[in-house]
Amino acid sequence: MQLFKKTMRHIGAFACDQYLVIFFVLAVGIKLYFFNTYVTKLNWSESQYNYGIVCGYLSSAVIFSPLLFVRRHKNKIAIILAFLISLLLFIDAIYYSYFAALPTVGLFSSIGQTKDIGPALWPLFRWQYLLYFIDVILIVIAIRPLGRFIKNFKAKHNLKKSNIRISWGVLAVILAAFWMSLLPMGIDKLTDVLNKGYDTVSTSQFYGVLMAHVIDVYRFIDEETTHLSSSQEKALSDWAKANKPAQTTNSLTAMAKGKNVIMIQVESLGGFVINQKVNDREVTPNLNKLAQISQFYPNDRFLYGAGHTSDTDFVANSSYFPLSDAAVFVRYGRDDFTSLPKNLIAKGYSAFAYHGYNRNFWNRDVAFESLGYQKFYAANNYPKGEKINMGLNDGDFLSKTAEYIKDQPKPSLSYVVTLSSHVPFSISDKTKDLGVNINDYPDQVGGYLENINYTDRMLGNFFAKLKSEGLYEDSLILVYGDHNPVLPAFSAGTIDYNPETVQGKEVPLIIKLPNKTDGQTHDNKGTHLDIMPTVLDLLGVKTDQLMFGQSLFTNSDKALRVCSDQLAVFSGPNNCESTLLDEKTKAGTIIRYNQFNNLKK
Repeated sequence: MQLFKKTMRHIGAFACDQYLVIFFVLAVGIKLYFFNTYVTKLNWSESQYNYGIVCGYLSSAVIFSPLLFVRRHKNKIAIILAFLISLLLFIDAIYYSYFAALPTVGLFSSIGQTKDIGPALWPLFRWQYLLYFIDVILIVIAIRPLGRFIKNFKAKHNLKKSNIRISWGVLAVILAAFWMSLLPMGIDKLTDVLNKGYDTVSTSQFYGVLMAHVIDVYRFIDEETTHLSSSQEKALSDWAKANKPAQTTNSLTAMAKGKNVIMIQVESLGGFVINQKVNDREVTPNLNKLAQISQFYPNDRFLYGAGHTSDTDFVANSSYFPLSDAAVFVRYGRDDFTSLPKNLIAKGYSAFAYHGYNRNFWNRDVAFESLGYQKFYAANNYPKGEKINMGLNDGDFLSKTAEYIKDQPKPSLSYVVTLSSHVPFSISDKTKDLGVNINDYPDQVGGYLENINYTDRMLGNFFAKLKSEGLYEDSLILVYGDHNPVLPAFSAGTIDYNPETVQGKEVPLIIKLPNKTDGQTHDNKGTHLDIMPTVLDLLGVKTDQLMFGQSLFTNSDKALRVCSDQLAVFSGPNNCESTLLDEKTKAGTIIRYNQFNNLKK
């Protein structure tokens, strides 16, 4: 009993000495919960959202925990810290209401992103945002009577100063709980948190908004302070000059010179659905017709690393390998990328990108600007419409995109990314057309078939609208999958799919040449690395920039080789695997150290 009473006195003394710290930890945690739930909640699974809430509370505890060891001015420091966090959330809320994104440290070096927000700032204010300061206001008003109450309470119960060992124990529990909160998200080392996160909004849903800002600050500092030596830069530049692929002339070189380019990247479009039927109906009838009159590559290889779909954006637009341990767009989105849009803009083209989801997802708003796109139309640029799976339905998205492309200055590069065939492959009235019974197939398979069929139908409408606007026949149009869907092996109609075979690595690439209807199916294997050099070849645009792919129509004497992981490589010596490893390593160094401009010298 004596031990129990002694323990309770220690706990009471600790609570009295740390009452303001405890209060602000709970108050900030509640505000973070509110922010994640009512300001930025995304379509993540409920478990991921719940982990983010827990991590938010614990990050609040971590931030205030150093005050456990402060004796003088503890309360003043706690109030100032709570005010700064409140101010950060206040700014985040206003910024998010305009950009559907959270501000980043990088904004200070790219003020252009915020140039439009000044005049619109006041209308964005909501009186509810003042509630972020309510805890600070209440404490400032009540701090003196609270102080007297605590002093009298300690005297009445004969409580001394709290034992420092309790503070150390509490800190250990906080840090252990914080780390454990990261484990359910698949995090087993700190570098995963720092490198593999999404954009700041999505990261805030996983780890809480405070953690999202800490990660952003770390990334910015790391990028700004990590450099190659002058000798390393020169060695890399010499390697690039020696390994730039020759842009050789072929029968199709410059056949699309000066023509508009429309690149359509279709979410989860696997090669195994093209020219196949389910319930005696074509799964992708419009893409099947397009393939017949186009240059069709049924076995194109996709490449992605930690950035998943955003890596396809990067690879297709830059002809660079992605990174396996970091999302290029997120970690290095402010790099001085060499790219397809920059090459075409130099030839008088406009370059716009279109996507029906939040512009900040995968840091696309920043990365697309770095790639050279002059304008990025995201969800906030489209009328409100029914969402299918992750974002605006492809019907409304593609219809409005056709109108935007019509008004885009010509000649133009239009980069269009669809979304309705994204996981979880849910079925709605809009997507029911194949008549698939989802109970007849493994998990998500039926939903995928209906969704990819829906996207195909909407692409058919999109092509029809382009034709009515006079933008179809005379344009160079590319359609390709960003990657395969993650599905188990299954059979459906004429489809017999096994992801463990080469089918799991293949997506279709369809290239419709301007004013041509004599199609051809090609057996040679390419990758998304080849999209940029192929487009440049067809347009007759020469570049001395380093590309890791080459035109699919080249007459090069270099044989096409397939490495052990079934990635096609077109340059270097005959040892394919060592060449592939060397090229990936060099690409990673260029990206990590932002050496793009150095290679131009």
